[in-house]
Amino acid sequence: MGSNGGGSTAGTGAPPIAAAAGKRWKVSFSEEFNGTTLDRSKLSPCFDWNTGDCTSTFNEGREHYQPSQVVVSNGTAKLIAAPLSPAFSSSACQNGSCTYKAGLLSTARPTASNGSKYLYSFTYGYVESRFKFPATRGFFTAFWMLPTDPTYNYRTEIDILEELGNDPTTMFMTYHYNNRDTSFSGNSGQYNNGHCAVKDYSKDFVRMGLDWEPDHIAWYINGVECARFTNASVIEKGPMQLILHMMVDNNWQRRWNVGLTDPTLVRQLEVDYIRVYQQAPA
Repeated sequence: MGSNGGGSTAGTGAPPIAAAAGKRWKVSFSEEFNGTTLDRSKLSPCFDWNTGDCTSTFNEGREHYQPSQVVVSNGTAKLIAAPLSPAFSSSACQNGSCTYKAGLLSTARPTASNGSKYLYSFTYGYVESRFKFPATRGFFTAFWMLPTDPTYNYRTEIDILEELGNDPTTMFMTYHYNNRDTSFSGNSGQYNNGHCAVKDYSKDFVRMGLDWEPDHIAWYINGVECARFTNASVIEKGPMQLILHMMVDNNWQRRWNVGLTDPTLVRQLEVDYIRVYQQAPA
């Protein structure tokens, strides 16, 4: 890795688990952020439902996503959340007003209204991103997956990581299924990361990984397996898209009374890479 802990210089590594007998891991998606601008052929700065003005928060937060808030330099992408003035009007945001601008990365369709295809989707594999998130109350880091469904019928959701900025020690890992009405959590409540350590993960870059296979979903922090879901009958079987971003003052944070207290703060989520590996014949 780079001397400052940022840009990756060591190639595309390998998953922390062995491939199945007769198989090998093959990189099927890799964005290392080695350029000077976002590669829009690989990643969109908007959610799946963008029709031209990008997209706003997913959970009644304060942020409207703007391509300008994704800055690529020195081997990393910086997803920057900053106050937005004048505010952007959107029913998705708190009180209909988005008072923050923010950066997002997804493999969604660039534009939902023109028949464009998903930039990348996959069925089964190991996905990993290495990033540095801010431990600041009111900011929320999310690395997750949704089905690639242009009708927005997202019957499942895999949360590789949800992190509330006031608590950089609990890395929430969840699978939502049965039309997202039922959930499996890799955490037994707050201050618990399954089999993984509970510590301040904001001090340095952290590697969040997920192994999604027909018979299991397993979550990893820095190459260590934290939790595993094994009910194969309800594991998603169709292609999914990737999403990585930072929300501001969303409804979960407000519900827990850990929402934003200083609306002038600027924070960034710094991303070293996003990779997907799939198993291929050896």
